Amino acid sequence: MIKFLKKLIFFPFRKVSRNARKTNWSTERNRKRVGKSLFFLAIALFTVFIFRFVWLITVNHVGGTNLTTMAKSNYQSTVTVQAKRGTIYDRTGAAIAVDSSTYTIYAVIDKTQVDSNGNPLYIDKKDFTKVEDFLNSRLGIDRDLIKKQLNSKLKQVQFGPKGSDISLEKMKEIQKAAENEKIVGLGFTANISRSYPFGNFASQFIGIARPKDENGTQALKGDMGLEKAFNNVLSGENGKETYQKDIYGRPIPGTTKVIEPVKNGQDVYTTLDAQLQRNLEGYMDKAATDTGAQQLSGTLVDAHTGEILATSQRPTYTATTINDAEKQKYFTWNSLLSQSAFEPGSTFKTFLMAGALDSRKVNLNETYQRKLQVYDTPINDWDVTEHKSYTLPETVTYAQGFALSSNIGMSKIEMNMGNALWGNYLNKFKFGLKVRAGLDGENPGALPSSNPVTQIQSSFGQGVAVTPLQLIRGWTAIAGNGTMLEPHIVSKVVDPNTKTSLTSKAEVVGHPVSNDAASGVRDLMLTVNTDPVYGTSYSTSGDSEQNLAAGSLFMVNGEPAAVKTGTAQIASTTGGYMTGSQDYLYSAVVMYPAKNPDFIFYMNVKIPTESWTLKYIARVANPLLTSAEAMKNDLSVSADTDTKAGKVTIENYKGKDSGDTADSLRRTVLSPVIIGTGAKVTAQSIAEGEKVSANSRILLLTNDKDQVMPDMYDWSKKEVEQLANWFGIKVTYEGSGNKVLTQSIETSTNVKKGQTLTVKMGN
Repeated sequence: MIKFLKKLIFFPFRKVSRNARKTNWSTERNRKRVGKSLFFLAIALFTVFIFRFVWLITVNHVGGTNLTTMAKSNYQSTVTVQAKRGTIYDRTGAAIAVDSSTYTIYAVIDKTQVDSNGNPLYIDKKDFTKVEDFLNSRLGIDRDLIKKQLNSKLKQVQFGPKGSDISLEKMKEIQKAAENEKIVGLGFTANISRSYPFGNFASQFIGIARPKDENGTQALKGDMGLEKAFNNVLSGENGKETYQKDIYGRPIPGTTKVIEPVKNGQDVYTTLDAQLQRNLEGYMDKAATDTGAQQLSGTLVDAHTGEILATSQRPTYTATTINDAEKQKYFTWNSLLSQSAFEPGSTFKTFLMAGALDSRKVNLNETYQRKLQVYDTPINDWDVTEHKSYTLPETVTYAQGFALSSNIGMSKIEMNMGNALWGNYLNKFKFGLKVRAGLDGENPGALPSSNPVTQIQSSFGQGVAVTPLQLIRGWTAIAGNGTMLEPHIVSKVVDPNTKTSLTSKAEVVGHPVSNDAASGVRDLMLTVNTDPVYGTSYSTSGDSEQNLAAGSLFMVNGEPAAVKTGTAQIASTTGGYMTGSQDYLYSAVVMYPAKNPDFIFYMNVKIPTESWTLKYIARVANPLLTSAEAMKNDLSVSADTDTKAGKVTIENYKGKDSGDTADSLRRTVLSPVIIGTGAKVTAQSIAEGEKVSANSRILLLTNDKDQVMPDMYDWSKKEVEQLANWFGIKVTYEGSGNKVLTQSIETSTNVKKGQTLTVKMGN
C-alpha cells in the first residue's frame, strides 16, 4: 500500500522527466509544458469540486445519509414531550389515580467510571458485602441475587422486582442512607407510574394503569376497570419540541420551538364519594372476616340521580399488592358490579311484584295455599320441613307471601300474569341488556329460557342471570315512582387543554311501571323489615353489636328501611345446583327512606363459612346509609373545576358496532339509545359534525330485522318524529308539553309500517 502511494505521488515528476528525455526539450520549455498541464488539471479538479458541491446542496444526501438532518443534529435537537395522563377524582375533587414517578435502583461496577479527580463512581469489589447488606436490609432484595449481579461481567446491573417501583420517599431515604454509609456506585432511574393514594379503594372498579412501550417511548395505559374503559379519554397526545444546543449539547435558552403541541389527557371525576367509599371499604373488610365468604360485593346508589356513590368487593387488591392478588382464594379480576352475572334469588321478586301490581294481576289481600307442583318440579318455600310442611302458616295472603319471601306465592302470580306479560316486564326493566355506563367488559346477563319451568322460576330469581348494575337500574324505577334511571359512574369530564367540562345529569331511560305500582312495592318491602311474623329481616333477637333490640334489622336514624332479602341457589360446575348447607348467594336490597328513597344499597355474600345471619349485611348497610343520609346535602354539590361547558362533536357512526358506539358516547357524557338489537348502526338521529351539549340524547338505529318499539318516556317530540320516520309509522299527539308521558304501542313489541302511534305529551 505504501509503495502504491509513493508511485502515485511521484508519478507527475517521473512523467515530466521521461518526457524531457524523449523530446530533448529545454528545461524552460519543459517547465512551461508542465505548468499548462497543471493549470488545466486544476481547472478540471475545481470543476469537479464545484459540480459535487452543487450536487450535495441540491440532493442533500451522501449514500443513505441525509446531510441536512446530520447538520441539524449537530446544533439542533427534536424531543418528544410526554403527555400527562388525566387524573381520576372522586366527585369532590379528591385524587383517586394520578401520574407519579417510581424509581429503579442500579449499581455501577464498571471500573472506568471515575470523576474528574479520579475518584471511583463504581462499587469496588471490597465493598460488595457492604452493598449486599445494605440492599438486603433496605429493600429486602435476596442476597444471592445481589451477589450474582455484582459479580457479573456487565457494567451496570439492576436487582429484579424488589429493586423496582421504589417510591420517591423511599428513593430519597436510600440515597441519604448510602451517603451516610459512604457507599458509591448506586443510582436510580426514574420511571413513569400511576399512584393510587387511597390504597384499597374500589380497586376492581377503578382498575389500574401501567407503563407500556409505544413507538419507542413509555406511556401509561389502562389495564383494567375504569382506567381501561376510559383510556382514550385519560390518555393525551404527545407533543414535539426543537431547541438549539451549544458545542457541549446543552440547550441554548430562548431557542425552544413547539412543532406539535402536547395535548394532556382529560380528567375524569367519578360519582364516587371518597368518604362513603372509605367507610364501605372498612365495613366490607369486617364483613369478609366475619363471614369467611368466598366473595362479597356491595354498592351504594343515589336514588334520585342513579349515581354510584360507593362500590366494593372482596377479595380485592391495592396497587402495592396487585402482584400477589391471585394468591387469594376465589379472587377474580372481574368487577363484580358489572362483569359477572349470577342468579339473584329473591331480591328479584321486587320486579315480579312491580309488574303484577302495574298490570293488576295480583290481589295482595287474596290468600293462597303454599303448595305448588309445576310439571315435574315441586316449588317450595325456604321454611319447608322434612315432612313437607312449613314452620309458618301454610295459607297466607300475597302481601304476607312477599314479606316471607315465598317462592310459591311469586310463582302463582307469574302464572296468573302469563309468561308473555312477565317477559314484557323483564324487557321493560331492560334485563338481558347491558347498562352501557361506559365500563369495559360488561356482562349482559341472560333472560330466562323458553322452558315453562324456568319461566316460572325466574319470578323468584332463579333461571335468570343479572349483574348488580342491571339490578340497580331496575331498582331506580321502584325507588323513583316508576321512572327508571341509567346508573352513572362519571359526574364530570374536564379537558385541561380547552378549560371546558362535560357534566352529567340524571338520565331517564324508561318508565316500566306506574307510580302506584312502585309505591306499592316499597310498602311491601317495608313489611319485610317490620312484620314480626313474616318479615325476613325482622329479628327476634336484635343485634347487640349494633345496639339493636328485637325488631327491624335494617334501621337508619331510628327508622326502618324498605328491604328485600334474597337467598339464591348457585349453579354447580357439574350441572344442577350446589347442595352444601350454605352454598347460597345471600343478599339484600335496602332503600332509605322507605317512603321516598334517597339511597339504594345492594350487597351479596357468596358461600359464607361462618353460620349465616342477615346481620352481616345489616352491619354494613345501616352505618353506611346513616352516613349517606347525613351527607345528603353535600352529595348534591360536585367539585368546582372553574371551567366552561364544553361541546361534543358528533361523528359518523354508520356501520360501526352499536354497543361499542354506545359505550364510547357514554364516555363523552352523551345519552345514547340503541334502537333494536342489531350489531351495526344503520342511522343516527344527530348528524355528523354537529356540536352538542353534554347529556344530549342520540338515537342509534341498528340493523335489526324487526322494528321493536323502545320505551320513549321522557323523549322529545323531535326524537319521536325521528323514530316514526325510521319505522315508517304515523304519530298522533295528545296533551301539551315537551316530554313523552305515555305511548300507545307497548315497549318491546314489534311495529309494522303504516301503524299509528299515539303519544301523550307533558312536562
